[in-house]
Amino acid sequence: MKYLIYSLYLVACCFSKAQQLPHYTQFLFNKGGYNPAANGNSFNQPYEVVFGGRTQWIGMRNNPNTIFINFNYTFIPKRSYKNWHNAGIYIDQDQAGLFIQNTVYASYAFHLLLGKKLVMSAGVHAGVKQFLLSKGGLDRNDPAIAKSAGSVIAIPDIVPGLRLYNKKFFFDFSLWHITKFRQRGIGGQIGAPSVLWPHYYLGAGKRFVFNELNNLVVAGNLYGSIKSIPSVEVNVMNYVFQRFAYGLSVRNIDFVCGIIQFRLLNTMVIGLAYDLSINRLSRAAPHTAEIMIGLSPIFGNTKKPISYSERLVHCPDLGF
Repeated sequence: MKYLIYSLYLVACCFSKAQQLPHYTQFLFNKGGYNPAANGNSFNQPYEVVFGGRTQWIGMRNNPNTIFINFNYTFIPKRSYKNWHNAGIYIDQDQAGLFIQNTVYASYAFHLLLGKKLVMSAGVHAGVKQFLLSKGGLDRNDPAIAKSAGSVIAIPDIVPGLRLYNKKFFFDFSLWHITKFRQRGIGGQIGAPSVLWPHYYLGAGKRFVFNELNNLVVAGNLYGSIKSIPSVEVNVMNYVFQRFAYGLSVRNIDFVCGIIQFRLLNTMVIGLAYDLSINRLSRAAPHTAEIMIGLSPIFGNTKKPISYSERLVHCPDLGF
C-alpha cells in the first residue's frame, strides 16, 4: 500500500510540474527562453549562443532537472534602423520525476523602432514537444500505467511574445500552452486526460546608473496558469566594469538565491546561481544549483575589449 501511495503522490507531483514552465533564476541571461520577442535586442553582438542547466532539490530522488540551448542571429540593417529581424533555434528538456518534456523551437522576432528611445518587438517560438514517461519506476500491472503511452509527439507547439524596451527598461509578455491542451498526440496519450492550462509570463526590469563603474538592474517576473496562484520573483543585479556581476533573488516565500556572473575574453559569459529553500523542503533538500554559459550581450559586450581607462568613462549598454 505504501508503494501505491508513493506512486500516486509521485505521479500527481510530476503531472503538476509538467503543467508549469521551466524556471531559471538567471532569467535575464536566458531571456529568450521566457519570451521569443526578447531575442535580437542588441546591435553590439548580432549572434547569441547560451546554454545551461539547473538541478533542483539536490539529493532528492527524482528531483527536477532542466537543460537548454538558445542560438539566435540578428540581421542588422545596413542603412535604416527603423526595423530589424532575428531568427534562431531554442531547445530544452524539462525532467520532473518520471516525466520528461523535450522541446525544439524555431524562433523569430521582429523589432520596430517606435521613437528615438523606444523599441517594440514581437516574436514567436514554433515547434514540436515530446512527452515521455519512464515506466520503469511504476507498477506496470496498474491499468492506468499499462494503457499510458511511453512517448507522445505533440504538434504544433506555439509560443507568442511581445517586448517593449530601450536601454534602461524592458517589459515582457508571452503565452504558453495555447495550442496543446493535453499530453497526447502522435503515439497516444500519457496518463489521464488532464488539462494543460494556458500559462502567461510577465517580466519587467529597469537599469539604474549610479556611476561609471556600477550599473544596478532591478527586474522581476510573474508567471502561472489561468487556474493557479502565480509565481513571483524579484532579482537585483549589479554589473561592474562590464566584466563582473553579482546579485540576489527572492522567489515567493520559497527561495532566496545568490548569483554571480563574469565575462571571459570579450564575449563569453559564465553565470552561476545557488537557490536555498526556505520552505518545508529545507529540511530534506534545500539546495538548487544552476549554471549558464554563452556568447551573450548581457554585459553590453562590444566588438573590442574595453581598456581600464575606457571603463571609467564608458556607460555599459546592457542590451535590454
